Amino acid sequence: MSWPRTPEARPDNRAVTPVFRLLGHRRSQPLGDATLMSESQGLHRGEWRFLSCFVPLVLGALLFDLLWRLGGPWLAGLGILPALFALLHLMTFALGGKNPGIQWGRWEFALVLWSLWLLFLSGGSGSTWAAILWLSFFLLNFLCTAALTWKVLMSMPPFLKTRFRFFLTLVLHLPALILAARFGWPGFFAGLTPIALIWCSGTLCPTARFFGPMVTRVAGKGPLITIDDGPDPADTPAILDLLDAYNVKAVFFVIGEKVKAHPELAREILRRGHELANHTMTHPAGSFWAAGAVRTRREIAGCSRIIEEVTGQKPRWFRAPVGHRNWFTHPVCHELGMEVIAWNRRAFDTVRSDVPGIVHCLTHSVQDGDILLLHESTPAAKQVVAGTLAALAPK
Repeated sequence: MSWPRTPEARPDNRAVTPVFRLLGHRRSQPLGDATLMSESQGLHRGEWRFLSCFVPLVLGALLFDLLWRLGGPWLAGLGILPALFALLHLMTFALGGKNPGIQWGRWEFALVLWSLWLLFLSGGSGSTWAAILWLSFFLLNFLCTAALTWKVLMSMPPFLKTRFRFFLTLVLHLPALILAARFGWPGFFAGLTPIALIWCSGTLCPTARFFGPMVTRVAGKGPLITIDDGPDPADTPAILDLLDAYNVKAVFFVIGEKVKAHPELAREILRRGHELANHTMTHPAGSFWAAGAVRTRREIAGCSRIIEEVTGQKPRWFRAPVGHRNWFTHPVCHELGMEVIAWNRRAFDTVRSDVPGIVHCLTHSVQDGDILLLHESTPAAKQVVAGTLAALAPK
């Protein structure tokens, strides 16, 4: 197992539609010929299957309507298949495009025009459902494009500054204020609803990237064990012995106040070859998600300062209490030279007591690069770590 671990580069899933670019990431990449067959032509495998059915369905419905207008039901019924076959080939050559992205854009634009004509200029048709279906997919792609653009912006240095986020917050609330001036309270709440949904998703979903880059997997062989809420005099020494017994390295996300109270444990974690990471100064699990810029900086910078004073090393990872970041978490971490990290496997070991069930959730079908979330300072902490290491050992 390589050490120290680094964030896994997220591979491009080669999708051309924004929907699949945003939602179609594969957990693991196929090997050998499977990669060439599924991705060499620039299409995500799931996207290829979907578009292979969806585009002919919509195009066929629109063409069926046109044939019906030209020659009635007999022409539409008998001619739909050969006409669809010919039209698909004709559009492929006519629309062309140097790459799949350009090809998709032209197909999408052509079918949008056809759908708009059918809905608003044709005088009505039995195939309007297909036009509505295509326009709905177009709208979904537009929303996913906005989400992808937002995600890129949140990774750019200007957007990772606290002052700029204050300004951006005001800008994002302007539509709600305009609606409030025009329609009163109903308009204000209508304008706030999409903002609230984005804020809740970015805050409450530990792996969400609405607020900035998020590490959810690491490069290298084997999973990465991360242990939160230490150091703990009762648990840390025993956990370190267990990790030594299995020759496994871990990342300890420590609380600044506990490091200050037990500096010898923090130094021992490093001496054993593990890594210390930032888990805030006081672990305000119930309120960190709502903290402002000043309190966020105090919690994060305070913990980093204590770790550096005690061990002489600066942490490179930060994990929010319960995984609930706030709007200013990424700017503060960016300024302090840290990356925000989450996990992709957890078992809620702080509230559960069934050790076998916890271990099964953490280790079942585990893959290289998975980030496992465990905790100290719980009644079953040592048993959970022991069970997890034993379950991972054969793999």
